[in-house]
Amino acid sequence: MPHPHVDSGFTTREDLDTRIEQYRHLILGSLDDLSDDQARAVIAPGKPSLLGVVRHTAYVEGVWFGEAITGHPRSELGLPVATANSWKTRKTDTVASVIEHCRRIHRHSHENLADLDLGDVVSGRGERTVLSLYTHVLSELAWNTGQLDILRALHAR
Repeated sequence: MPHPHVDSGFTTREDLDTRIEQYRHLILGSLDDLSDDQARAVIAPGKPSLLGVVRHTAYVEGVWFGEAITGHPRSELGLPVATANSWKTRKTDTVASVIEHCRRIHRHSHENLADLDLGDVVSGRGERTVLSLYTHVLSELAWNTGQLDILRALHAR
């Protein structure tokens, strides 16, 4: 049986968009069936909570598919200025509010990317191709998905 990614008929752009959607689904799914307290719990000392990691993924997309494309400051997207703060949950954060924040960032990403080709150069955070933004976001989302898998497994113990 052929590998599902081989000869799938995807263009490079469609494949990248599909993979990002898959990661978004996995990331938001990591909060399934958790209470707000469970999602906020710090399971491994010195590590972020599940909710903190999910919040950070919105920051990643907001910076690279928002600020890097538009040049608008992070504060306009409701993102912290400092990366270190992107892992922290706010006192008012709930599972529902963080999921909605992520979805708002996802919508904003779609809007910002809609009229761009992979070879286009954007200059919101220095000159970069759209392809370089995609590869950066994909690698971050992959890493964060693995981190969420580990935290979820520790949570289940």
